[in-house]
Amino acid sequence: MTLLDVKNIDMHYAQRPFLFQRKQEVPVLQKVSFSLQEGECLGIVGQSGSGKSTLGRIILGIERPTNGELLFQGVNLYEAPSKHKKRIRRDLQAVFQNSYHSFNPKQTIFEILEEPFLNFEHFSKTERQHKVRELLDCVELERAMAQNYPSQLSGGQQQRVNIARALALKPKLIVLDEAISSLDMILQKKIIQLLQTLQKERQLAYIFISHDLQATRFMSDRILVMQHGRLVEEIGKDGAYQHPASQQLYHAILPSHPRERKHKTK
Repeated sequence: MTLLDVKNIDMHYAQRPFLFQRKQEVPVLQKVSFSLQEGECLGIVGQSGSGKSTLGRIILGIERPTNGELLFQGVNLYEAPSKHKKRIRRDLQAVFQNSYHSFNPKQTIFEILEEPFLNFEHFSKTERQHKVRELLDCVELERAMAQNYPSQLSGGQQQRVNIARALALKPKLIVLDEAISSLDMILQKKIIQLLQTLQKERQLAYIFISHDLQATRFMSDRILVMQHGRLVEEIGKDGAYQHPASQQLYHAILPSHPRERKHKTK
């Protein structure tokens, strides 16, 4: 069943005029269309400036597109009445690249994970404590960490807390925007394995936005390649890289052993 339907999305940003120049609009996204099925992981890759993060913000409802429409569970995200938007907010969550800046540093981990329940549920204090413990268990963190502050956690632990918070309301879709880019390769692998486990257990759908083609290929069921604000290629799980933009991303992958890197980059 189709969970998300993106139709002919255009996004233009106004460019500040210089002296007597006319105001101009810069196209960032052009006629972007795709769909996402329930339980699917869709990768979106591209170089910096390709428009992939702007597309992520549009999907999340943070920015409104210039043209086009976005249907989430059959409801137009930008035209829905308030009562439907609140339901969409439950079912559509996000995990961003900078894990630490996603927190209020004055809140404990318990307060951070408790917040979605305070905003959307009517649980008692005891029920909220139980739910927070369950979330920490889901992302393989010790329950004692609930009393810590974000600054007391490692980068990998902080990102696990972000994932736990995204899971709190049992969403249908999580947008992962460069969610592992700030982590080292060992932590990246652990977070990807955690995300895949949670996807199977909870029938989650992901949109995995990254410039890292290797990680995206490992994570995703299919991949959309972006260049200059357009979708230029769709790659299946075992498909070949045909478009020059895809091939450029592939050749940017460094082999795991340093001795092989000189040959790879020729």
